[in-house]
Amino acid sequence: MPDSLLLSLAGIIGTLIGSALTGFLALRSERTKQQALERHEERQSHRQASVQGFDLRLEHHRWRREHRRAAYQEFAERVLMARGAALDYHRCCLRSDALSENTVALRMEGRKAHRDAVMASYGVGLQGPEEVSSKAEECLSSLRDLLNCAEEHEARSSSGELPREAVVEMDERIDVRFNAVQEKLGRFIREGCATLERPTPPTLRPDER
Repeated sequence: MPDSLLLSLAGIIGTLIGSALTGFLALRSERTKQQALERHEERQSHRQASVQGFDLRLEHHRWRREHRRAAYQEFAERVLMARGAALDYHRCCLRSDALSENTVALRMEGRKAHRDAVMASYGVGLQGPEEVSSKAEECLSSLRDLLNCAEEHEARSSSGELPREAVVEMDERIDVRFNAVQEKLGRFIREGCATLERPTPPTLRPDER
């Protein structure tokens, strides 16, 4: 076979091999680009889902915080009203000129105010957390002691006019319980505020990290 023919054949084979290699490399490069594009789209989709999930958690946290705030505020207001009603009831019991109708009315008002505080505590229990609910229970227990003390004073005063020493002693007893309610309410408010101020983790959006 002449050398020129061998060279031509070698050239043709080289060209075919080069074309095949070029096509293979081009195909491989295209696949690499496609895979990179797919990974990028997957990361974008995942990031978008993470951002949406964060936004939903943040919105839920805001919704929960507002409902908790409303429940905590209502309970605190009910406790204050019940505390004031019990004190008015106690003072009425110590007045020698107080009409029995007024005493009965104030007793019923005190009991109703206490029931209202109990009902408001259910909202606190539903909203939680346990730390706040336990402080609400302490408030109710202290409030019950205050009302019981006022009712005991009515029973003592119903037998007739009380000596000054007895009135002073009863005032001191009611003051202790009145201040105890205020102390327990203060603890409830502090625990409630700490709960409302807690951030929702994570504090940063996924695309801000």
